[in-house]
Amino acid sequence: MANASPIVIHQIATRRTEWVKPVEHYSVVEHFGPNVVTTESSTWRDHRKVSSGGFNERSNAVVWKESIRQAGEMIKAWGRREGNNEEVMWVGDVYPDAATTSLHIISRSGFGVKLLWPGVEMGKEEEIESGYERFTSHEPMDGHTMTFKESMNTMLRDFIWMGVFSKSMLRRLPFKRTKKVWEGYTNFNTYLHELLELKKIAIANGLAEKDTLDLMVPLITASSTFTTPSILGNAFIFLFAGHETTANSITFLLILLALSPHRQRHLQKTLDALLPPKSIPPSAWPYPTLFNTLGNSYLGACINEQLRLIPSVSMIPKRSVSEQTLVLDDNDNNGGRRIGKVPANTFQHFCVPSVHQNPKYWPHQSSSPRDPSASNDLNDFVPERWLRDSNNYTDNETTDPKRKQNKHDDGHAPTISDPEKVEEEAAIDIGSSLLFHPSPGAFIPFSDGPRGCLGRRFAMVELVAVAATFFRDWSVELD
Repeated sequence: MANASPIVIHQIATRRTEWVKPVEHYSVVEHFGPNVVTTESSTWRDHRKVSSGGFNERSNAVVWKESIRQAGEMIKAWGRREGNNEEVMWVGDVYPDAATTSLHIISRSGFGVKLLWPGVEMGKEEEIESGYERFTSHEPMDGHTMTFKESMNTMLRDFIWMGVFSKSMLRRLPFKRTKKVWEGYTNFNTYLHELLELKKIAIANGLAEKDTLDLMVPLITASSTFTTPSILGNAFIFLFAGHETTANSITFLLILLALSPHRQRHLQKTLDALLPPKSIPPSAWPYPTLFNTLGNSYLGACINEQLRLIPSVSMIPKRSVSEQTLVLDDNDNNGGRRIGKVPANTFQHFCVPSVHQNPKYWPHQSSSPRDPSASNDLNDFVPERWLRDSNNYTDNETTDPKRKQNKHDDGHAPTISDPEKVEEEAAIDIGSSLLFHPSPGAFIPFSDGPRGCLGRRFAMVELVAVAATFFRDWSVELD
């Protein structure tokens, strides 16, 4: 069953022991060992408790700094390409560079491994910590046939093949593609073991967590309950989950703003008002104060709207352990609640795009300037729907009594004014607004409930930092 009701979704997501994750569907990401994504019950609790130790505000400060640095390196890499200059740069495909940026951020921030952009030489422009040269080098070292970055990219791109074939079969297949996948797996597996040994040495010498959030250290220090496969399994899932999803978000954000020049100009005006003077380099931007300011501004609205419109995951599955009673609707038009019973072993899939476009829970217009046949604009990129104090709408009803409840008389979410006039909306109080808070279960790009994404704030810090660094100095257009 597919579900687009926030009320039902939130109930299911918060009943963790009664609605479980069908982990048998996730074996494809368990090739290095069990992890926080592929486990359930008490085993999942252990993974979650230990893994969460690497995600904190001290760690996010490192993510902020590295995201700013990598965004700058991406721009420099574009500038080095033939035909580009300091004024105009042509980029044929944004995604590969967004993926490289995201991969460099999670590698450095999460594991202490500094990766280099093409054209940057190890030991000259970049200082590399002793022992980590084999991970940073542009050429394979120490008996490897692939670089760390190449093997990691191969696994992140082609891991699905390991779900199709067993390891023993994959090793014997004669096809060029499968041979490449096996080579990537064996190299990356060796690299992970080598990185694990370096981390153990750092812990023994009291050097761990010196300047990185280091997602491996909490796993290693919990070795009484965590085996080596569990450590490596979680390391892989952090790289996988922290790489592709944010790379997609960066790419789509640039495309959506390129398609909406007036919104891009408004975003740049917002950044001009909120960022420090350009005499202060981005590397000196303060965390968390500037992140919080930007995240609650028009930039945060743009990022949230991209996540609403193009979420990284389209379906989130759950399975009922026993018969379940669910509230289906807060109002059955007779002042009561509609109740439903769901049998045991029923699969419910949270349909993320549908719940993100449920007009009952989202501010919207009754028509779309892009599609005259549409009944609303929820399939359009409209960051203004997130600006609570823009005088364009009021908050929709929520079950949380701490929030104001201003539902329109028709019982539906409010409407917003013409998005084409965004540059003229003087009522927008740049940077001081708290963004619109959707009802529980209505906005789930990072899932919902106890099994929600561990790295949600990590991802938001990265997206805000990268976007602010880029749009401070550059505009993006479609050729």
